[in-house]
Amino acid sequence: MKHIKLLYFIVPVLALINSTTAFGQSENKINQPELTPKVFAPGFISTGMYERDLAMTIDGNEIYYSLFQGDWNTIMMTKKVNGVWQEPVVAPFARDTMYFFAEPAFSIDGNKIFFLSTKPREGETRKPGWNNQNIWFASRNADGTWGEAMPLPENINAKEEFYPSLTKDGTLYFCRTDAKTKVSQILRSKLVNGVYQDPIVLPAPINAKGTIFNACIAPDDSYLIGCVSERDSSNMKRVTYMLFFHNADDTWTEGIDLVKELNLPCPNAISVSTSLDGKILFFASTAKTIKFSDLQPNWALSSIAKRRILPGNGNSDIYWMKIEDGFKKLRK
Repeated sequence: MKHIKLLYFIVPVLALINSTTAFGQSENKINQPELTPKVFAPGFISTGMYERDLAMTIDGNEIYYSLFQGDWNTIMMTKKVNGVWQEPVVAPFARDTMYFFAEPAFSIDGNKIFFLSTKPREGETRKPGWNNQNIWFASRNADGTWGEAMPLPENINAKEEFYPSLTKDGTLYFCRTDAKTKVSQILRSKLVNGVYQDPIVLPAPINAKGTIFNACIAPDDSYLIGCVSERDSSNMKRVTYMLFFHNADDTWTEGIDLVKELNLPCPNAISVSTSLDGKILFFASTAKTIKFSDLQPNWALSSIAKRRILPGNGNSDIYWMKIEDGFKKLRK
């Protein structure tokens, strides 16, 4: 978890279209993603609170995402039942209010879900806040429910690990922060006969000047997108979404600033993911689209209160957009 101050096919994903909620809101529709970024499910998923880190199952019938509230941060989930989206609830593996949970990511078959948790592993001491960051996972039971969550082995959880992301073959990409320097890096661990191998630190230009965090890998391993800081000479404090293509020889191209190239409404990068077919991009943004000047002409308390429960108020919202041909048009 990095702090910033303050599906094989497209059809299952698009099964979200024209669905309605079941908790008193009138026809909260989730429209098709467009080539331009839009707020994802406004009023349903993006509510004006602080949402980020979206993951979706292959069949498009389950959505998991992070909800941050300061004193407790956790993972929410919603399911579509008989064509109707249910009210989001806290995921069953993320209900211990003594600890934080965030950053869900599915295996390609949807039978495992990986996530960050600050719950101490065996032998660890409970620490406050975002300490004890490790990557945990849960597996589905035969009835579709989640089994007991477990931490990944110590070769993965060696320091402060977070933000898991997986390819189709199970290769795990994740972030690790050095406890002394506070610099985070992206690592990769291949899955061999069901066992995660010792991870390697990805080479430059991914892990290079500045820091990179909260990165996602394309399901086909063709590119990686991360939140990158200190690489914009015009504004070294700026954090942007940067795209790196994966070459056949296991090297990586220089980063491409997606915020600039795609005109993303994003003051600073927070978190990013793709659909399981790699055709839809999800990203978090604190872009303010509702201004206090909009309170005119009455300046009423009710207007101020309403602003707090609408996306675009400056808290993190989840956006989505289509990915054209794996970003190949951006490859130089």
